[in-house]
Amino acid sequence: MKKRLLDQIGEVVRLCEDTDGILIANRDGIVEYHRISMDSYWHSQETEGRHILELYPELDEESSTILQALRTGKATYNVLQDINNRKGERVLLESTTIPIVVDGRVECVVDSSKYHTIDQRVIRGGGGGLYTLDQILTRDPYMLTLKERIRSVAQTDSAVLIYGETGTGKELVAESLHSEGGRAGKPFVAQNCAAIPANLLESLFFGTEKGSYTGALTRKGLLEEADGGTLFLDEINSMATSLQAKLLKVLEEKKVRRLGGNRDIPFDVRIVAAVNEPPQKLIQEGRMREDLYYRLGVIRLILPPLRERPGDIDLLAEVFLKRYSRTLRRDVRGLSARALEELRQYRWPGNVRELQNAIEGAVATTRGTQLTVEDIEAVLEGRPGPRSLPDGAGAGREQPLEPGFSLSKAMERYERELIVRAMEQGGSISQAARLLGLSRQNLKYKLQKYNL
Repeated sequence: MKKRLLDQIGEVVRLCEDTDGILIANRDGIVEYHRISMDSYWHSQETEGRHILELYPELDEESSTILQALRTGKATYNVLQDINNRKGERVLLESTTIPIVVDGRVECVVDSSKYHTIDQRVIRGGGGGLYTLDQILTRDPYMLTLKERIRSVAQTDSAVLIYGETGTGKELVAESLHSEGGRAGKPFVAQNCAAIPANLLESLFFGTEKGSYTGALTRKGLLEEADGGTLFLDEINSMATSLQAKLLKVLEEKKVRRLGGNRDIPFDVRIVAAVNEPPQKLIQEGRMREDLYYRLGVIRLILPPLRERPGDIDLLAEVFLKRYSRTLRRDVRGLSARALEELRQYRWPGNVRELQNAIEGAVATTRGTQLTVEDIEAVLEGRPGPRSLPDGAGAGREQPLEPGFSLSKAMERYERELIVRAMEQGGSISQAARLLGLSRQNLKYKLQKYNL
């Protein structure tokens, strides 16, 4: 076999080890084979037999890496693409495209893509589908006062910075600020800054003109798309400080220039930002610019963790139980006294979101019409965050380990749960690996290990 062909096969094998999707197109640009690990995106029956421009109608001979490779016989590596597919989903991906050349002729192209996000941004107008203050359920005195402050703040256009641990409901507050204010009929645009690689964030914020970089198309940025409405930037502390400086300048000037563009575009946007770590800590560690903090934090809202508002645990548990009894079509009517006590004693490191997931899991697996302590223990088993002890029951000590406890098995259960949560949050192997601080290869091994 010719060395050139062997080298090409070796390159393709390497690609297959580190990808979210593999696509093979013939010399006419027709997809002959497609394997993708994400059920939420394409299925092979949707793509095979279709031309690449049918799948991505806004691409052309110049912007499609596959058509370029077919025409030139040259490979391209790690090309960032921000494109809409035929289903109207906005897709951010990183593609490596390799032509297979036999006897001097391109026979096909192998494209390997890592999917960063699929339709990640939320763009809504008219207020439909957004959370409102009435949906922030609480009995806690601090939270009730906070709700009234949100109602008052919503009537202004001042920038807002929200601080709260993961799962405390920062996006719910951001949407309420929009839906309760004068911009309710305008777009609400949300972007998790941690979900996008740093080299793609700038183009997302400011937009692009076609040809500004390889594969770039003409695109509005976040600030343009949110014009007249609200832009919610979650986990803004994950943004590189160099980009924070550019964002600050744009916010001060209230006009933006697309990458590769030659004109300034004015915008009118209310900024709501959120961080999941204490702002002063972020500033001290150099992960958030102090000037950007003061620009965004004209109004500052602090969401307490669920462990600091224990009176809401019963309320929220009952609400979630009714919701999932209905949606899962299960006849579950309440929680036993011991089950409620188990919920109260747990520390809830994942806050309201973790409580919601736990109740869903318990409702889905219980065999009775009432959630028992055994149902709750089953869904909490292996989760982080030791349970608190009742007053006087051995202050300063955690609950004793039960007979037969296995540290290795408990760690594996915890690791498996974190991987599931990262895959749900990230939507792709690439993004989940980034959230977990793992290499893609290591994460793929663990997915196979836990049969996920």
